[in-house]
Amino acid sequence: MQRYAKIATFLLVSIFLFSGFIKLNDPIGTQLKLEEYFDVFSVDFPWMSGFWKFWIPYALILSIILSSLEVVLAVALWFNYRAKQTLWAIFSILLFFSFLTFYSAYFNKVTDCGCFGEAIKLTPWTSFGKDIFLILLTVSLLFTNKANKNERTLKIVLVSIFISVGIGVYSYFYLPKFDSLPYAIGESIPQNMKEREALKFSYVYQIDGKETELLEMPTDTLAKFISMKAINEKEARPLITDYHLWAEGDTTDFTKESFIGNRVMVIVPNIHHTYEKAFAEISVLAKELEKKKISVWLVSASTDEEVNELRHRYQLSFPALSADVKVLKTIIRSSPGIWIVKNGVVKGKWSAYQLPNANEIEERLTKVQE
Repeated sequence: MQRYAKIATFLLVSIFLFSGFIKLNDPIGTQLKLEEYFDVFSVDFPWMSGFWKFWIPYALILSIILSSLEVVLAVALWFNYRAKQTLWAIFSILLFFSFLTFYSAYFNKVTDCGCFGEAIKLTPWTSFGKDIFLILLTVSLLFTNKANKNERTLKIVLVSIFISVGIGVYSYFYLPKFDSLPYAIGESIPQNMKEREALKFSYVYQIDGKETELLEMPTDTLAKFISMKAINEKEARPLITDYHLWAEGDTTDFTKESFIGNRVMVIVPNIHHTYEKAFAEISVLAKELEKKKISVWLVSASTDEEVNELRHRYQLSFPALSADVKVLKTIIRSSPGIWIVKNGVVKGKWSAYQLPNANEIEERLTKVQE
């Protein structure tokens, strides 16, 4: 029994630590996932619409708190600090998340639970199965663990609170340390927009009065075709499917042009939710880059009128383009943020709180690929 308890504890702690740290690395990604859940529930439960919408402005804070809680509970369990209370807290969290994943799976609402951030994508049913497995582990441990009120252990738990919250706050201000998104530094955007492998199909034919599924077209000329379906759609699907740049009120498509030469883009998903103090510095930066013959684009999902008002306010003389808000939030977890691309390959990202100078950008763009 003692050996089982150690193995079960190790599994539970490992999964909670990984889940917590991977989400703290990208708190805005978790914020967006929480907002997606709140939006879904506000529609599906109209009598509680106000309750769910109330939490949307606090999604970022909840993101850091919930992710930090996973780490802290894992540390507390590993060091056996107030084990019963810790296990009951873990049980409560798992019960809540199992409801979310079951609801998403059964009603096909949120197709990616975000349990492990952007690092590992799980289907709702897979995630629900994982939650049930962890609940069973937790319940079994409730009958084997004993509390330890060692003062030294309490200090370790307190340190874990400070570290986990610190990682979440740092990642918010200075971007995720580990970027697993298809717009990360070193990624080729045109390449990521292509199918990753050729589509393969299965075919259903009626042969001798029975429906038969085949991987190749039958040689029997009397076989009657019923249907066909892709069997590797998920594996073949491009990593990027919705990257598209355009000028509002214009039919010109700038998507392919963004893959030619050097492109410095100021990403502003939403004008009304941005760190405006950064634009004064960006205005100076753009003028310095202009002297170096490096062009700058402002890319936003806000209306043309809102963007022009911002450009006028901060004397931003460079062109403005439009893109989908979800794409921009995926490109960089900052508003505004600087994103530089050379011949379609991402060369750098900077948040609004740690902007580069013109020399840094020029160095990134001229650096030979090693």
